[in-house]
Amino acid sequence: MTSLFTMKESKKRGCWRMQLHPGEAKIAAFHAAQSLLAGFIGLDFETNVGDLLRPGFKQQELPKKHRKYWAFAHEMDIDDRVLVSVHHFPFALVTVAGEYNYIREPVPQIGVWFRHFRRIEDVRFYADELTNIKKWEPISMTDAIEPLRNPQSQSFRLIQEWLGNPNRGAQKLR
Repeated sequence: MTSLFTMKESKKRGCWRMQLHPGEAKIAAFHAAQSLLAGFIGLDFETNVGDLLRPGFKQQELPKKHRKYWAFAHEMDIDDRVLVSVHHFPFALVTVAGEYNYIREPVPQIGVWFRHFRRIEDVRFYADELTNIKKWEPISMTDAIEPLRNPQSQSFRLIQEWLGNPNRGAQKLR
């Protein structure tokens, strides 16, 4: 059974936004859909940096442009909400359902192109939420991941609005 939590409860949980593609803009929607349908969100680095939770490993050891990825392993929690974007538009809203995982080699055959991932549930696709594409508002996003700390931000407000409507359903993927 899919659970919906109230706006008050959602403020206690973390909110994030992510893109789910390996730097291949022409097939970004494909990668996002494939990952979500496999039941995972994730990210990766241009070179293998290893497990972000390994003892002694520090955020400063990550490439400077990818230091925000640290939060995926160290700050994101189960039950956090993640707004997935594709080409600066909302694509889906998901709930984190698993702890951070790391695998040495990605396994595209199971729908994951990334080494760093988390299991998800309660997947809601934006195109099912707002079916008139002319009403979609772009949300500029240039980083792969970002914790949403400002409740006034466009992404945070969209998550709150999305969760506040009891008629909005999630897709059961399994």
